[in-house]
Amino acid sequence: MASATHNATRERSSEEPPRRPPVGALPPGPRMAPVAQTLIWTVAPTWLMSQCARRIGDAFTITFAPSGTKLAMFSDPDDVKAIFTAPADLAPSGAGSSPVAPVMGPSSVVTLVGPEHMRQRKLLLPPFHGERMRDYEEVIAQETRAEAASWPIGTPTPVHPCMRRITLEVILRAVFGVQADRMAAMRDAIGDLLAPAQTAAIIRAALRPPTLERPGGRFGAALDRLDAVIYQEIARHRDAGDLHERSDILSLLMLARDEDEQPMGDEELRDELVTLLLAGHETTATSAAWAIERLVRHPAKLDRLLQELDAGEDDSYMNAVISETLRVRPVVPLVVRVLQDEMQVGAYRLPAGTRVVPSIYLTNRSPAAYEQAKEFRPERFLESAPDSFSWIPFGGGIRRCIGASFAQMEMRVILGTILAELRPRAPRGLRGRRGERTKRRAITLVPAAGARVVWERRGPRHPS
Repeated sequence: MASATHNATRERSSEEPPRRPPVGALPPGPRMAPVAQTLIWTVAPTWLMSQCARRIGDAFTITFAPSGTKLAMFSDPDDVKAIFTAPADLAPSGAGSSPVAPVMGPSSVVTLVGPEHMRQRKLLLPPFHGERMRDYEEVIAQETRAEAASWPIGTPTPVHPCMRRITLEVILRAVFGVQADRMAAMRDAIGDLLAPAQTAAIIRAALRPPTLERPGGRFGAALDRLDAVIYQEIARHRDAGDLHERSDILSLLMLARDEDEQPMGDEELRDELVTLLLAGHETTATSAAWAIERLVRHPAKLDRLLQELDAGEDDSYMNAVISETLRVRPVVPLVVRVLQDEMQVGAYRLPAGTRVVPSIYLTNRSPAAYEQAKEFRPERFLESAPDSFSWIPFGGGIRRCIGASFAQMEMRVILGTILAELRPRAPRGLRGRRGERTKRRAITLVPAAGARVVWERRGPRHPS
């Protein structure tokens, strides 16, 4: 019996003749050899995506060497919607399709598919409920103030490492409910795993066909150290016998029960904790650094934000700054779905096995969805809310990032706490709206110079 083809073609004008999709064909790709595409993708993925979009269109295919792995990439919001809303059994994410799957583990919400994914997702929801998140706001403010107290005034300094220290301490306290006394080993293990020297290992994994094979070498050794500390914390929590009296995320996960009243096992807890620890601080830190970098390049917008903070009556412009930062500087540039059956996306009827890729970077900058799409203009989020599938920094559909609200709340508290006392400006010689270029750090896109700024103390605020 022939497999059903899922029609995801956008509606077209009745006057426009229907396009006949090539059966089993992928979108065209750049003319350069796969080895050249691979090299450019490794060092400049946003440049390659932008060039392909300009020369080929909003659907194209990138081919990696020597594996021959192909990414069929789409950025038209209608095509992206079709992919994200496709049945879960047709276009699943996970099951090794992500380069981080071997790190997160087979029981991570990032890796699981189908009913197992939905079970795990439901178990993870309670810690990210609105009421629970508000409990962490003071923790975030405390860690931000402690870190900012050590920043030099009047000297150029990179913001990104500072933000990473803040968000790491926040996630450690939120997940385990303890402070620095027991977290040194955890902090060191995470630092080893995310060290710049490990970036090459993650990139190599991304260019290979999907796998869940556990990494080896220095990267694997760092992962082993992190696992050992996590299992020690799980055992310590269980032996303490006070789970019902605690509010940290690990305790909540250990108390959670699925529909069959079954708890998570230790391996499931390990996989979710690794996911939270790695995804829960690196991406938010980078987004917060990008927000500062964008604001110093647009002083008038920084002034407007400071005025709102000083008035203390509203946070609408802060939210707009965060949304616009996530739009123009998404930390993760794409997501991957692996087709289990034929699927039609736009003009292409894609065969089973295709790695179909909504490009977060290109979709967020779609000229069809945004005027002056490349410009940093937070005001656009005050004027109207974007379509759900033209603003996708956290992905979309049933696999949208479960920590999206927490990340935005954390950015809001970090930025508000810092800017209440300090004002950033661009270092001499680095002014201008263009700003820092992006640099790859593992699977994330970070400010190439660390978002360098000069901090100045703000004077006393006067009521307007």
